[in-house]
Amino acid sequence: MRRPVAAVIGSTRATADQLELAHELGAALVDQGFRVLTGGLGGVMAAALRGARSSARYQSGDTIAILPTYRAGDASDAADVAICTGMNHARNAVLIASSDVVLAVGGRTGTLGELALAWELGRPIVCVGSSEGWATRLAGETLDDRRGDRVHGPLAPRDAAQLALTLAEAIVPPPSFV
Repeated sequence: MRRPVAAVIGSTRATADQLELAHELGAALVDQGFRVLTGGLGGVMAAALRGARSSARYQSGDTIAILPTYRAGDASDAADVAICTGMNHARNAVLIASSDVVLAVGGRTGTLGELALAWELGRPIVCVGSSEGWATRLAGETLDDRRGDRVHGPLAPRDAAQLALTLAEAIVPPPSFV
């Protein structure tokens, strides 16, 4: 049976608070049975992967990096699998499309683009923590009228992971682009 995949997004230039949230979130997601998928670089991405590895339920293959480069060596050392796209920011489409749910911690414009793409692709979005960034700004909002739900949160990491599992298991109709 396929295990659900949670994408964790956020800035490479994260604050100490955001790194702590991402680490706790990564562990909580694996505790809930997820594999953790990130953009594979530093900051929130690396912290979430390290957190995932710290879970007592961690198994090899639970941490996946979708890299913007062609070099697997660019991935966080906590990534079990490095997928090299050479697509720069366009790799975000692979990251979001490969996830069952998207969780955001803080974030700058790169995260904002990922959030918009998650909305477009009908992925549930959960914002984690209340630190500065797009995740906090968009929590509780609808991004446009094509979906009936909202961006969830902001929630603490463990609560976010529990909600993520519920959302990933729900059958959600794809958004209408008409």
